[in-house]
Amino acid sequence: MTDAPNTDVEVFAKAIAERHRNRERFTLEAPTGRAGDLAFGYAAQAALLPLLAGGPPQIVGWKIGLTTKRMQQMCGVDEPIVGAVLAGRIHPAPARVAVAAYVRLGVESEIALRIARPFPDGEVSPEEALAHVDQVCAAFELVDDSGADYAHLSAMTLVADNAWNAGLVLGPPGDAAGTGGLAGRKGVLRRGGEVVDEGSSSDVLGDPARALAWLAAHLARAGQPLRPGQWVSTGSIVPTKFVESGQAWRFEVEGLAPVELALD
Repeated sequence: MTDAPNTDVEVFAKAIAERHRNRERFTLEAPTGRAGDLAFGYAAQAALLPLLAGGPPQIVGWKIGLTTKRMQQMCGVDEPIVGAVLAGRIHPAPARVAVAAYVRLGVESEIALRIARPFPDGEVSPEEALAHVDQVCAAFELVDDSGADYAHLSAMTLVADNAWNAGLVLGPPGDAAGTGGLAGRKGVLRRGGEVVDEGSSSDVLGDPARALAWLAAHLARAGQPLRPGQWVSTGSIVPTKFVESGQAWRFEVEGLAPVELALD
């Protein structure tokens, strides 16, 4: 018999996990006075991860969310957020995913980076951050917003629900040392061969390497530093697109192999 939750954080995390189990719409209200409390959101996220994983969570990567003005405007928040990628949720491209396995599945078109060696304590520059990366690829982040009402969304509740991360689809990786800088790369998203949207990697905090440096500092302050082998999804170059079964999606980033995803 498990103990009942005895803190606001545990109660909130348990409510989120229950909603996931029941495949319910994202409608949870923040506890009184907590709507703008990101520290509470991250504490709830940490409490949620074991409930989602069914035990001690194995974190194989991290997603950085809301790194562009377009994405921040879409979600009504004004700063980046972080979520964990759990073991079993990384898929090599070309990948197939069943839409019915999610409440409402979206894809975010990103650049992903694999960490090669530990980061030092303290902050690092974008250039120093890239020196800790060995592979880079185009990627889709899978997000499940559970049909959220974006007009009533807070950054805290989004963070608490693990920033809606449902996994990563990784394109063929390239050697980071031979890739060069990541800023100023055009990204093109296609559905069934037709262009759906375009963007620039410079929209991601000015440079995906800057997003990585921000994440490294954020996690270090939280006492959970980036680890070798983990993947980092650096932020959506174009806004989230919600998908349907039977569709085929392809994201192309200048200088990288494309990532492809088919929906069942």
